[in-house]
Amino acid sequence: MTRTRTPQWPSFAAPVGVAVAAVVGLNIFSPADDAGAYAPICGTDHSMILSAQAVPSSAMLPCVAALPAGWSIGGATISSGKVSLWLDSDRAGPRAITVTLAAACDTSGARQIPSDQPGTRRFERPLSLLPQFSDLRFYTFPGGCATYRFNFAPGTSSVLAVAADSALSFVPRSVLVDSVRHTEDQTLCGRGAACRR
Repeated sequence: MTRTRTPQWPSFAAPVGVAVAAVVGLNIFSPADDAGAYAPICGTDHSMILSAQAVPSSAMLPCVAALPAGWSIGGATISSGKVSLWLDSDRAGPRAITVTLAAACDTSGARQIPSDQPGTRRFERPLSLLPQFSDLRFYTFPGGCATYRFNFAPGTSSVLAVAADSALSFVPRSVLVDSVRHTEDQTLCGRGAACRR
């Protein structure tokens, strides 16, 4: 009869092996530091739906409409209670315009002017023209507020801010509520679509 011998591991090997496996497991299954999101493009894509879920009280959702020459989408983050997207410019620099959607914002010190976006009220709070253009623009609407922060590279003309008027727009949340109902046969809970608890 042949006997096989089971190898004997030193007494510290099992705890060390478990610790190494735990560290490796954490690195494999941990989320990325900044997974980011796709910027919401005007329409009914998944980023727009995520935006609607992030700020469910908001009647309007900011989005990228059409980028003028020299402008590009820099990135976006979508989290519970807040949506941010930013645009880069070959002349005004990175993050030249950052748009943030939240349920409310502080417009104190800003002056109301006629809005270029239907269904919204617009406020402006100029911060600086020289040597660097910087401005805060607010669009308010039922259940939400979009803040546009302009932060141009020094020496860049404030005229480039006009690009925001064509690059950015809004989609009514009701359009997304209807789209999700018809394409997914689901309810997009929040303003315009109450859900059972």
